[in-house]
Amino acid sequence: MHYKSNRNIHNKRGLFKCLFLIFLFLTNLCVQGYGNEHSIVKKIYNGKSIKLSDGKKITYIGLSAPDKKGKPFYAMCKEANKSLVDKKKVAILTDLFEKTDDGKVSGYVYAGEVFVNAELIKNGYALVHVLPLNDHYKEYFLSLQKEARKNRRGFWAFEDMSNEPYYVGSKSKKVFHRPKCFHVENIDFDDRIIFRTTDEALNKRFVQDWRCCPLFKEPRDVKR
Repeated sequence: MHYKSNRNIHNKRGLFKCLFLIFLFLTNLCVQGYGNEHSIVKKIYNGKSIKLSDGKKITYIGLSAPDKKGKPFYAMCKEANKSLVDKKKVAILTDLFEKTDDGKVSGYVYAGEVFVNAELIKNGYALVHVLPLNDHYKEYFLSLQKEARKNRRGFWAFEDMSNEPYYVGSKSKKVFHRPKCFHVENIDFDDRIIFRTTDEALNKRFVQDWRCCPLFKEPRDVKR
């Protein structure tokens, strides 16, 4: 009995060690190289996506920025992204989900020693938008956003200090809108969540809709 007991303990320890090694392996896979260390950035689409010399299209993980001309702060955020990566050699790291719905590669982008995703958030040219599983730097990004907001960097200098009566969020997309935004009517009733303030929405890890721009008072684009 004593021998069997020791053997069971040994087997359990071996199993635990094996599971621990698997955990470490999977953790290392969470952020991995995509093999684009020698790719040059050829095109800047907006403040959160680029095209590389090998043809790959990259969308930055963990952040949100206006993606189309005409949205508030589009030019500002695009120019900030361009200043960090345009015609530069970059390395791309991926998280658990490598591709977006439109086929782009979701990546953490490094231009030399500059962590581009983090730099944009830190300087107020992108908002944190962390989706499930691709969340390796979630807390780090949130701390950078808090710093940018506190110091009124980038578009945070235009923060709207008054609040609407309420805001409407989409629980599935983690996006919130001004109540009169025409996209609100397309949110299913069961998918809706109501926020009383923008702070409440941000604390729940929601990101604003750039079309109605709940966080900022500047309704039109501004230049850097």
